[in-house]
Amino acid sequence: MTENTTSKRTQVERTRARKEQVIDAAIRFFGQNGFHGARLADIAKAAGVTGPGLLHHYPSKELLLMDVLAERDRIDQARFDPAWPGESGGPLVSLQALEQYNQTVPGLVQLFTVLVAESIDEKHPGHAFFLQRYRDLRTRYIPLIEALQAKGEIRKEIPAEDLVTLVFAVMDGLQIQWLYEPETIHMAQIFDQFSQLLKPA
Repeated sequence: MTENTTSKRTQVERTRARKEQVIDAAIRFFGQNGFHGARLADIAKAAGVTGPGLLHHYPSKELLLMDVLAERDRIDQARFDPAWPGESGGPLVSLQALEQYNQTVPGLVQLFTVLVAESIDEKHPGHAFFLQRYRDLRTRYIPLIEALQAKGEIRKEIPAEDLVTLVFAVMDGLQIQWLYEPETIHMAQIFDQFSQLLKPA
């Protein structure tokens, strides 16, 4: 390996590390203050980079937000990985735990909810991200629900594809109502009640 190749690899690793620091800081500030309340200068300082250094990696706040959302999805998937039926209560229990966690990060939940609505517009920078996100969720959860149906733990008269769409529609809808009335709407508890409705009579 040449000295030039080693230098390039080291630079790439440093760039990746800086971006990770920026994203970690941005997750914290976006979660606490929301998109409009979070300041790039504060994120840069917390990440240990200069303002111009942050803008080198993320020329706009919107681009940084897209990476924050992608990283949040990655973290959530690792923390609340949908278990196969019989493992740690199955996928619906994992989603209930995710709803419980979401109640601790209202800023990120609000960001997500607002951006989902805005991104319906095909010209929005987040359109492709959210479109693919929902497709990936359906791909991941349909076989899990089918496995529960095969075991007789989930009602079979509704196709698994429709049930998965319904599950995430309920989750997103609960988040909206919780944002309006966080003291009244208990997402994890209500999602558990919804899960009971999916069981055979």
